[in-house]
Order: sequence, then C-alpha cells, then structure tokens
Amino acid sequence: MSNHQKAVNQYEKLQFGEIYHILNKAIGNEKLFISQKDYFYFLQKLEHFLLPWIDVLAYCLIPNHFHLLVNIKEMDEIPDKLLRPGGDDKEKLIIQTFSNFFNSYAKSYNNIHNRKGRLFLYSFKRILVDDDDYLTYLISYIHRNPIHHGLSDNYASWKYSSYNAFLSDKPSKVHKEYVLELFGSKEEFVSFHEDNRTRRGLKDYLLE
Repeated sequence: MSNHQKAVNQYEKLQFGEIYHILNKAIGNEKLFISQKDYFYFLQKLEHFLLPWIDVLAYCLIPNHFHLLVNIKEMDEIPDKLLRPGGDDKEKLIIQTFSNFFNSYAKSYNNIHNRKGRLFLYSFKRILVDDDDYLTYLISYIHRNPIHHGLSDNYASWKYSSYNAFLSDKPSKVHKEYVLELFGSKEEFVSFHEDNRTRRGLKDYLLE
C-alpha cells in the first residue's frame, strides 16, 4: 500500500491518469432514482458528460446514492476542444465537468418529478485509489453494495450496477478489458465476487 494518506475529500483535485472512487447521495430523505427511467437517464448523462474524460471501472446505483469508480484519462487522450477553456489549470475542467453532469441530472430530475431545490447532498466525494490490490476489492464492494444496503440478496440480479456488463460480450460503458485483466480472467472476476473476500484497510478507500 502506498504512503498516500487516505482521506475523503470532496474538494480534492482530480488529476489526469489517476483512479478515483466517487460517491454522491441525495439530500435528506430524498431519492436520486425513483423509476427505472431515472437510472437509465443518469447513465445516459454520464455517457454524454463524462466518457470523453474518464474510463468507467465500476458503478452501482441505488435509490439514494451511487458509487462510481473511474480512471481519469491522460490529458493527451482528451479532445483538445474540451481542454481549451481550461487555460493553465486544466484539472479544474475535470471538476467542472463532473459538476455539470450532476447539475444537469438534478435539473432534469426536478423537472420530471415536479420538485425544486438541491438534489445532491455533496458537490461530490472522491478518494484517490492508488493500489491495484485494493482496487479489485473496491470493485467487488461496489458491485455488492445492494446486498450491503439490504436491497437485494443477489448482487448479480441488481440491474443498476456494472457487474453483468463484465460477463457480457456486448459493448458497454465500462472498461472491461482493463478490469478483467486486474482479476486475471472472467472466471476469477466471478469467483472473487462470490467469495466476498475482504481485506484489512479496505475501509480507507470507502466513502460511506
């Protein structure tokens, strides 16, 4: 494990080429997702706003919050037209892009569900993930989140996570090749989740 001190910091910069665990939740007793359309609309917004900037390694959406594990692309992988407004501090553009994503979803959600005011509790929380071994545990934790919150007794049946995308041969928003290589194979990916393996210190990378 690196000497990087783990801290939940919703104001930490997002740097090019780094991996982050990102979380946001609904304010108060509100929900982020009420209908199936909300879940899919959120993923459509993610694709529109974020995929030019990130590779998605895992996600899980549950009614009042979500987990998103992303690799910020290297600067030379991002279209120049997206970087031009950033001047000398282009990392600010990454934060602004995430903010635009959340604001756009919240505005649309409010219009659809006839509500007003803030939807998200935070701007968004994030923590740097800088160890491959912990990265595999975190992916499993995220996919098993519906069990953790008592929403399902079978994480594989939860429709709003990336788990089944890794088992499918269909195109996907997630970076399947990279993630499956971390586990060694698709079979190891499955067995790792089934075993529900844990590791001391994993809580340093969690955001709830």
